[in-house]
Amino acid sequence: MAKKKRKPGGDSPKRPRRPRRPPADLPPELPDRRTLEGMLRQFGFSLPGASRGDTPLEQAQDLMYQAFEEGDERRRVELARQALALSPDCADAYVLLAEHAPNRKEALALYEQGVAAGERALGPEVFERDAGHFWGLLETRPYMRARLGLALQLWTAGRRDEAVTHLQDMLRLNPNDNQGVRYTLASLLLAQDRDDDLGRLLEQYPDEGSAAWAYTRALLEFRRHGDTPESRRLLKDVKKTNKYVPDYLTGREFPPAEQPPYYSPGDRSEALEYVGSFMAGWKATPGAVAWLRANEPAKKGTGQAPPAKGPQPAAVKRLAKLTQGGDVWQADWRELPIWITGGAEPARPWMLLINSLSDDRVLAHQILAEPPSAEQLWDTLAATMKKPLAGEPHRPAELHVRPDGRWETLRPSLAEAGVALMEHDSLALLDDMVRELGEHLAGGPQLPGLLDGAGVTPEMARRFYEAAAHFFRQAPWKKVGYESAIRVECDRFEGGPWYAVLMGQSGLTAGLALYDDLDLLQRMWAQEADDEANARATVATTVTFGEASETAVADVDAAKRHGWEVARPDAYPSVFHKDRGTATRPPRAWELELMEACLRAVPEFVNRRKQDDPTREEMTVTTALGERRLALSWVADDE
Repeated sequence: MAKKKRKPGGDSPKRPRRPRRPPADLPPELPDRRTLEGMLRQFGFSLPGASRGDTPLEQAQDLMYQAFEEGDERRRVELARQALALSPDCADAYVLLAEHAPNRKEALALYEQGVAAGERALGPEVFERDAGHFWGLLETRPYMRARLGLALQLWTAGRRDEAVTHLQDMLRLNPNDNQGVRYTLASLLLAQDRDDDLGRLLEQYPDEGSAAWAYTRALLEFRRHGDTPESRRLLKDVKKTNKYVPDYLTGREFPPAEQPPYYSPGDRSEALEYVGSFMAGWKATPGAVAWLRANEPAKKGTGQAPPAKGPQPAAVKRLAKLTQGGDVWQADWRELPIWITGGAEPARPWMLLINSLSDDRVLAHQILAEPPSAEQLWDTLAATMKKPLAGEPHRPAELHVRPDGRWETLRPSLAEAGVALMEHDSLALLDDMVRELGEHLAGGPQLPGLLDGAGVTPEMARRFYEAAAHFFRQAPWKKVGYESAIRVECDRFEGGPWYAVLMGQSGLTAGLALYDDLDLLQRMWAQEADDEANARATVATTVTFGEASETAVADVDAAKRHGWEVARPDAYPSVFHKDRGTATRPPRAWELELMEACLRAVPEFVNRRKQDDPTREEMTVTTALGERRLALSWVADDE
C-alpha cells in the first residue's frame, strides 16, 4: 500500500460556505430566491407583502432584481450602485457589493451597512410585531440576506461569538428557517465547543430528518457521554439517513476539490455538504473518528488462524531426527512500514521472517496482525524445518536471533532438537531483507523522517514534538479568522520575515505554515491561479497534525523509541519544508528551530492580540538550542 503524498504547502484555510440546503418551500434546482422574486415582479406578479415600485426604496429594489439576473459582473455592480443612489436603505445593494468586494475587510463593512439599511427600511415595529414570521414577508428578505452575509463574514474575520449571536437571532425572527441558517449555526457551535447551545438548537427542530441533524446528534451524545449504548444506537440509526458520510469523516475517501452545486438527501452530495461544514467538530472531538470506525460493519474475513501449539515433546523428538545441515539460520519479526485498514484503527502488520545466513535465501515468511507469541515462533520454525521455501527439510546447526524472552522460553526445546540458539544485537542480512520487502509493499522507499533533516538531533526533535503537542492542545486556529497571517521576525535566522498561517478552521487539516512570500499567499487567497501553479510557487515550512498512519513511519517509530510527546493519538505532527517546485524534504535544523519557536509563541500571541490589533509584540521563547527573540504582528488587510 503506497504512502499518500503530502500536499505541498499544507491545507489552505477556506471561507465557510453559505448554507446550500434549499429553502423548505423550494426544490434545489430553482434559481436563487431573490432572482425568483424579481422574475415574478417582471411579469406583474408579487409575493405576499411585495411592493409596487412607487418609492425610491422600491425602485432601488427593482434595480436589484435586475442585477441578480445580470450575467456580467461589472453590470451587476453598476446596478447595485445605482440602487444605492436611489435609496441608501436598499440592503440587497450592499449584499451584492459585498459579494464582489476585493477583500474581506471591505466585505464586512458592506454587510454591516446592509444590515443597518435593512433595519432602517423595516423600522422597529416590524421587529416587534413580526418576529417569528420573517422571510414570510417579502420586505424582510433583503435584511435577512444581509444579516446572513454579515454573520458568515464575522466568522471569517475571527469574530466568532458575534457571528453565532446573529445566527441565533435570525432563527428567533424566522424559526421556519427558509435560509438554512440552522445548519450553519450547528456547525459553528460545534466548532466552538458550545455543546449546551448545540443541544438546544437540535431540540428546537425535533422532526428534522437530514443527515446533518442525525450525525450531529450522535456526535453530541458521544461528546457528552462517550461510547455508550445510546450513542451507538444513534450512530447505527444515523447511517440510514446517509451511508456515505463515514467514508469522508474517517478518511477512506477524500472530498473532491469542488463541491457539487446542490445536494440530494441520502447521496454523496449530501455527505460532502455535511463534512464540509462539520468535519472540524468531528476532528476536534477526542476519539470521535476512531469511535466511528469502530462502529462500522466488520468486513468479512477468512476466519481466525488455529491456535499455536508450541513445542510438544513428541514433535520435538521428530524434529531431532531430521537431517542436520551445517547452515546458520536467522529468525526475527519486524513491524512493516505500511498501514492496513479495516479495523477500528489503521494498523501496521508484522512480518515474521526466517532466512538462511549461509546462502542468503528466505526460508519462511508470515504476515501477522501483532508480534508473535513464543508458541507461534516455534510452530513457524518447526514448519520451516519440515518444509522450507527453498531446499530440502533439515535442521540448522545454529539459529541467530535478537535477545528476547520468547526465544529464551524456546531455548530448551531447541537444544533438545539439536539447534544452538545464538543471540546477536543486530541481524544485518535479515534487516536488509525486511527493508526491501517493506519498500516493495509500500510501493517505494519510506518517506524521510524528522531525523533525516540536515543537522537535526534527537533532542531537537524531542523539543519540537513537545512544542507541537502544546500548540495542538491550545488550538489557536479556533480563535482566528480565515485568510489571516501573522508576520514573524527573528534576527537569529537569515531571511524573513515569515508569514504564519493557522490551519484548522475547515477541519481537514490542523497545523501551522510559515510562508516566505506574502504576495504569493494573498494571491492564493484570491485564487488568482490554480492549485498546481500555487503549489509550485510556494516556499514554506509546514507542520500538520494527523493520525500515525498519516505520518512518516520513521517519525512514528522514533517517537515511540525516544518517548516524544504526542498530544493525542490523532495528533502526530508531520513537518516538512517545500522549496519552489513540488518536492518536499525534512526541515533543516534552523528551519525546525524556527518552527518550534513559532509553535510556542503563536498561541500566546493569538490569546493576547485580536486580528484588528496592529501592535507589534516581541516575545522570548526557549527552543532546543536556547532563547530566541521573536517579533509578531498581524498582517493588515490592505498590505
